[in-house]
Amino acid sequence: MGSKLGFILSMLFLVQLFALVGDLMSVQFIYTNLDSISVTAGYLISMKGEITDDVRNLVFNQTGASIVQIGETSHMVGEIIEYKIAKNYKAIIMYKEEIEIAVVRSIVIGYYS
Repeated sequence: MGSKLGFILSMLFLVQLFALVGDLMSVQFIYTNLDSISVTAGYLISMKGEITDDVRNLVFNQTGASIVQIGETSHMVGEIIEYKIAKNYKAIIMYKEEIEIAVVRSIVIGYYS
């Protein structure tokens, strides 16, 4: 009888552990996707000199995230643009509210031309 009760209690712990591991894997997967799209977005921003609708659509279509510029809006060749790509994630067990997973990058305008 005691071993059955112990088995049932250990299953409750195991389910919580699997949910936590699932959350951690999901966060890592989202972060990796945001990081990979930030390279492509950085290249396009460097070539065009600003965050255009094409870049916003690319980021949203590929990852479901949004891209925003940090700081000033007008730039010239050789200046640095900082941008943030962010996506919200509703965790299973890790946190009760939505978590914002974000990647902040910077790019020099005209670097790739």
